[in-house]
Amino acid sequence: MNSNYYLRYERDERVKYVSHLDFVRVFGRAIRRAHIPVAYSEGFNPHPLLGFALPLSVGYTSECEIIEIALSEEIAPDELQERLNAVLPDGIKILSAHEGKSNMKKLDIAVYNVFPEKTPSGIAAFLSMKEILIDKKTKSGIKECDIRPDIKDIKVTLGKIEMTLSAGSRNNLKPEVVIAAMNKYMDGYESGECSYHRKQIYDIDMNVI
Repeated sequence: MNSNYYLRYERDERVKYVSHLDFVRVFGRAIRRAHIPVAYSEGFNPHPLLGFALPLSVGYTSECEIIEIALSEEIAPDELQERLNAVLPDGIKILSAHEGKSNMKKLDIAVYNVFPEKTPSGIAAFLSMKEILIDKKTKSGIKECDIRPDIKDIKVTLGKIEMTLSAGSRNNLKPEVVIAAMNKYMDGYESGECSYHRKQIYDIDMNVI
């Protein structure tokens, strides 16, 4: 019987332009190099039993990424963390390891730090809008969508915008879409170039994933 684990890891500036598919390959190589006894699916094309919560967009950094992994043998979580960190490339670091499964299937909220060239004022007026219509990429193409229900909160401090947004399979709002809406609707505001950092993810009951 397989043993299940979930790992929290960070991705910093050095790997922020690595795509999700390339990152999956990097993690697969690290598992092989660390001689981790990963379990495989059954069938004609077996693959490692790995699962990622809310793949990170290219250009983002994060301190809260989650991967689930099934092993064919039990390993102490601390040992699993240590062995993977010894072979992962610079810029990717396992922060913690836990036995069991995470609640990432209930993923509902993500918190991002956005660092624009210029921070806005008057965010209360923006949040008071009943509708915030913006072009958004969907499965059927570019559509004008009302993103206001998926903006849970925005806080502005010197040099930083903290956004709490819907995330996961039901609704997933990216912070760059919110920035585009702020540029569109906030008189005189132009964010300029922004950098994006995922700070935390929560389930539907606001438990940390």
